[in-house]
Amino acid sequence: MNKLLLLIILTLFCLSCEKDEFDPNNPDVEKFVQQLKNGTYDCYEKGENGENLWPLMPKFTKNHIQSLIEFSKDTSQLTNFPVNPISSRTPFPYDRQYFILGECLLWSIEGIRNGSGYGSLDPYLIDTLAIDKYSGLNGKTILKVRDYYENWWLEYKDNDWKNKNPLEGTSYLWF
Repeated sequence: MNKLLLLIILTLFCLSCEKDEFDPNNPDVEKFVQQLKNGTYDCYEKGENGENLWPLMPKFTKNHIQSLIEFSKDTSQLTNFPVNPISSRTPFPYDRQYFILGECLLWSIEGIRNGSGYGSLDPYLIDTLAIDKYSGLNGKTILKVRDYYENWWLEYKDNDWKNKNPLEGTSYLWF
């Protein structure tokens, strides 16, 4: 009887444990954001010997865009984010050594829109009208850009969303 009771308790305990694994092929935006903020995102492209090469970009789809826009309100600084593996440059502007979460999530939307999975070579925006065009945007400006994406999505999500650039008519450009 004690063994049966122990077996039942262990079974219930195991069933109640929440897996913290992230599946980049079937991504959950909230879990992705939580892991990025906690520094626990650990999905990597693997080398021949099983070594980690670079963080994998989740395979986001149109169905993730609304959630990505919602979470892009967060301008937390990150030290790690899946970047475009073909870029040989530093993945952030020269005037900062960190990613901004909201900016990276908008870049992820750009990757869905352009079909490559990556918004551009590097996950940061520049303002082409700025005196120093290659400096990064601040959190307040990223929230302004987020509004462009939100308006774009509200207007085009049921129509030609892929071919309508949310930044068209602005001075902002993905680097």
